[in-house]
Amino acid sequence: MERRRLLHAGAGLVAASVVGPVLTPATALARTADGTGAPGAAVPAGTAGRCSGPAVSTYGIATYTAAIVGMTVLGGHAYVVARGQNPPLLGEIDLGSGRLTRTVRLARGEGGWAATVSGGQVYVGTYPVPDLYRFDPATGAVQQLGTIGPSGGFVWCLTTAPDGTVYAGTYPRGEVWEYSPATGALRNLGVAMPGEQYVRAIAADDRYVYAGTLPRGHIVAYDRATGAKGSITPTPYGGAACLLARGGRVVGGFGRSIVDLAPDGSDARVIPIPAAERLVDAITSTGDGTVYCVGRPTGTVYRRDGETLVPVAAPTPLDEHRALFPLPDGRLLGGAGSGRLWWLDPNSGGSTTLELIDTAMAGPDPVQSLTLGRPGTVHVGGHFSITTHRPAQGASRRIPVSGEPKQLRTAGDRVYAALYPSTEVLELDPDRGKVRSLGFIDNDQQRPTDMLYARVIDRFLIASAPPAGRLKGALTLADRVRRRLTVYQDVITDQSVMSLALDDRLGSGIVYLAGDTWGGGSVTPARPSATIVAFDLCRRKVLWEVAPIEGYASLQHIEVLDGVLYGVYKRLAGTWFAMDLETRTVLRSGRLPSYGELTVHRGQVFASVFGGLVYRIGPGLAEAQPVLSGLGDGWYNPPQLAWERGSWHAWGVAGRELARLRLDPDCVSGNRAGTTPPDEAVLESLLAN
Repeated sequence: MERRRLLHAGAGLVAASVVGPVLTPATALARTADGTGAPGAAVPAGTAGRCSGPAVSTYGIATYTAAIVGMTVLGGHAYVVARGQNPPLLGEIDLGSGRLTRTVRLARGEGGWAATVSGGQVYVGTYPVPDLYRFDPATGAVQQLGTIGPSGGFVWCLTTAPDGTVYAGTYPRGEVWEYSPATGALRNLGVAMPGEQYVRAIAADDRYVYAGTLPRGHIVAYDRATGAKGSITPTPYGGAACLLARGGRVVGGFGRSIVDLAPDGSDARVIPIPAAERLVDAITSTGDGTVYCVGRPTGTVYRRDGETLVPVAAPTPLDEHRALFPLPDGRLLGGAGSGRLWWLDPNSGGSTTLELIDTAMAGPDPVQSLTLGRPGTVHVGGHFSITTHRPAQGASRRIPVSGEPKQLRTAGDRVYAALYPSTEVLELDPDRGKVRSLGFIDNDQQRPTDMLYARVIDRFLIASAPPAGRLKGALTLADRVRRRLTVYQDVITDQSVMSLALDDRLGSGIVYLAGDTWGGGSVTPARPSATIVAFDLCRRKVLWEVAPIEGYASLQHIEVLDGVLYGVYKRLAGTWFAMDLETRTVLRSGRLPSYGELTVHRGQVFASVFGGLVYRIGPGLAEAQPVLSGLGDGWYNPPQLAWERGSWHAWGVAGRELARLRLDPDCVSGNRAGTTPPDEAVLESLLAN
């Protein structure tokens, strides 16, 4: 069975522990779009020979995941929602035996960040269609109760009031919704705080429901009887992450603090979190009122002792956390984003762990990133993992990492990864399964967006965007020998840095940076147009800046060929252009169905965009020329291509399978499976969250 062959127990808790090696079935070696031919076979000279055989050959699932988002507890079972599986998968775990006892599919979506219980039922809120579901453990029935926002929306959080009423917080409208199990009524209580797109955390008591917002971090109290609402926050504390209402207090993780205040906002106490942490992922309290929380990025569990946080243990180090629960036997139960459940004795610090990757919760993951390594290897980034494939041998090896590898590149026999949301830069030895950290970008950054190697200074260059609510991105120079990161924040004023392209003139030492005026999102842009900046790598200074097309807010990706810079916009989605670098004037422009990434190969410029489409846009083309279509929706991030040297073949994804693609411009291939225009609202929400 292919899934079980790829997955391995990986019992160690260290992030660098190895899964594998594994072998995929021999049938994966030569599966093609039409069931004929084999990749790499010799072809006759001439166009007819080059264009014979299949355009797409697939090699099995590119990356597997058991990552989780929503989690709750009912009786002797935990319920978790898988991330990145379509439709979402709800799993039931027996807390006594530590075994997965049941899985249930919801109707639609990619996952569900929100879960709660009421009246013996489990409630789940999903994305990127913000549906509310109810699961009955007694009968196994799933009911869709309603949709509480637009396409591309998230139900970020759910909570249950003492009387059983369920409350939800949403994105992008930043609303609070109420569901009454007694009457079946679903009611919108309105926007929590104008200008705040996220209700990221929620809690309720007998009288109020409390909404924690992001990015600024207000706590808004809604009177459950009258619907009247108002902020109880003396001052915004930073983005909300978690919230609870217990014992006449409202306590939550906001920014780099634990905030504890009375229901009317008085008697506010602000407890700084330890310096090693960026935020608090999850919080809970026990029957005697003791507060526990989990920090990110270390994964350490802390106990509140007065106005300080005392470390207890780190059951899954360097992991994100989704939820934390006290159990009747005095232990704590935690759910880690990578797909691990753990049981912790807070007195002894001892813990046990369940790896969901070894259960039926595992499934195909949308691909984060992809690169070619040494001949015969393809490296694929997924949620909390990097998988090295050797397609000719039918072998794969999955190595856990502490986040999402937004970018992968190779140098020699090493793989380099830039992770979201920690901004950690990793060096991976794929043969030995060893992972080494080069450090964290930090500097108020969160999302690596592009990465390349600059031979002229022997450094990796990494572009990045800030968190929600901020504008200033960064360019980072990574010295892999000295393990040193040098960060240039706000290198494009008040814009995130989305893409990098080296000047292709010999020894020029110039890198071009593409900006996005939306920054990390959920903030008003300070500039009217996204710009291109020329940055001198030797003198470390900006040489010039230009907006290729005035009024367009967000560039997605750029490349350079023969003194011409090619770019594609995210806003207006799919607009592409070619700009002369000497005169800084746009020579040509057009429109693709969506946006994605550009590559230069054998003197041609290609665009791989959402919707499963590949185009050629240069050089010298007045209109984009289609090359391949019908590749499906297997990418989580903008689609990438990893080219083989000396051929017209590149590696990518077809559906959620690893695929070798023939992209010869003389061999335009028809639609394999139909082309569905991507829902831009869904793309926007998934990439922003």
